[in-house]
Amino acid sequence: MEDMIIAIVAIFFTIGIPVLAMATHFALRPLVRDLAEALGPRKQERETIARLAERVERLEGESRERGELLDQLAEAELFRRQLEERAGGETTRDLT
Repeated sequence: MEDMIIAIVAIFFTIGIPVLAMATHFALRPLVRDLAEALGPRKQERETIARLAERVERLEGESRERGELLDQLAEAELFRRQLEERAGGETTRDLT
């Protein structure tokens, strides 16, 4: 009787466990693949959102820089006009 139990246990360990492992592998593989695909795009979406946020920050920075440059340009133009007015006024004073 013991010999028969040992033989059954040996057959189970040599054939049964690998067969169960293969069956589990093939049964769970599609499930795992589907879960990976379902979670994958979310990661891509987060990466895309992060890249877009960085791009918006860069564009806002460039917009601020352009605004500052325009302010400087307007100030320089005002200064140039004031200089021209003073220079024009001085030349008319010199002529009289």
